Amino acid sequence: MDTLAQKIVWIISASSLQETTARALDLLYEMTCPVWACLLVWDAELGRYIIGAVRLSDEADEQPSDVRRCSLRIGLEAYQADDTQPRLLRDSILYHPINAGGYHVGAVCCRMLNGQTPPNSEAYHLLLQTTARALYTNARLDQADREHAELLADRERLSGLLAAVEQQQRTIDQLLVLERQFSAELEAKVEERTAELRETQSHLIQSEKLAVIGKLASSLAHELNNPLQAIQSGLGLVLSELEAGHSEHVTSDLRIMQEELERIQSIFRQMLDFYRPVSYENAPLDLNAICDGVRVLMRKRLQEARVTLRLQLADDLPLVCGDTNQIKQVLINLILNAADALHDTGGNIALQTHVRDGKVELMVIDDGPGIAEEYLAQLFEPLFTTKTRGLGLGLAISQEIAQRHNGSIHARSEPGKGTTFTVHLPVRSDCHE
Repeated sequence: MDTLAQKIVWIISASSLQETTARALDLLYEMTCPVWACLLVWDAELGRYIIGAVRLSDEADEQPSDVRRCSLRIGLEAYQADDTQPRLLRDSILYHPINAGGYHVGAVCCRMLNGQTPPNSEAYHLLLQTTARALYTNARLDQADREHAELLADRERLSGLLAAVEQQQRTIDQLLVLERQFSAELEAKVEERTAELRETQSHLIQSEKLAVIGKLASSLAHELNNPLQAIQSGLGLVLSELEAGHSEHVTSDLRIMQEELERIQSIFRQMLDFYRPVSYENAPLDLNAICDGVRVLMRKRLQEARVTLRLQLADDLPLVCGDTNQIKQVLINLILNAADALHDTGGNIALQTHVRDGKVELMVIDDGPGIAEEYLAQLFEPLFTTKTRGLGLGLAISQEIAQRHNGSIHARSEPGKGTTFTVHLPVRSDCHE
């Protein structure tokens, strides 16, 4: 075997990448006799060169570390410019790229002696081809080893995950068994508890009904007693006047009796409105028009009570749906309550419309004496009243109407500074939701 063949076999038979680069650079250094030479290996994952091996002659005045840094810098610049053509760079530095199998696998960087030209012999090119194939093979083997190691690691991870999943599945199966047992026991306890609650609720409802009936009977007896006594007295006076031939006062006495009968009728109407559902129409509401209609309707009554009603209405109110007559009934109830609070001295009531937090607000504000704090929490309870006349159903009926419209009523008051009732009604996109 000739010397060149022995050198090629020597490179091919290297057992590692480090040994391959060392043997290849020894032979290239021997053929070119430069000041120094460096074999660079291309790392595709990092996208840059790494040092394979370095050789320095006795004439070199650089340190190995300087040669490495210079080779890495100049080699990368040359690669980015052209990774296919060998060429002589500045300072007589030869850059010779090494490619194999369509891949760039490395490069030779060496400083030539002054006046020395790059080698161009057949042996030199054959040595570069051998080095390229050896580096390519080593690179592919390293890649295969890494991929194999990654596959083994993935397999171990998957095995661990499968084991964890199986353990979790066993745990889930155990929990499901326990959950079924617990659900069965809980369902039995819930049914038992529900039966007890139904029985208790039935007793409570019956007790509440009896209590309400008792309060209602007491309120009716109190409210009906006065008008009935007035009617009885009026009838006695009418009979006496007719027997005596004095008929000039009969008309006024009969009118008084008629008013008392209307009062009795109003009491029964309030009671029926509270205990009997009324018809409900869901249509677009013109709240400003409703407020103006209530003002006209209440004008005479408020004038007699020396109360001034002022409208403060917002423009362009959004859509609100409901029953016009029921909303009007709520406003009338609230205004009548405010007027009753002002009956001794007269005063002012403001009826306002606002839009706030996705709701339209109807506000009835008076400057009367206000409501004591201890009464505020009971205002909307049926049969609760602080007035000497009335069943105490007006605010309860008004709250029920507001709730039927998916709204509510809230009261705010401070003694000596008046009272504000606010009706909240939700804004709607249409009236068929």
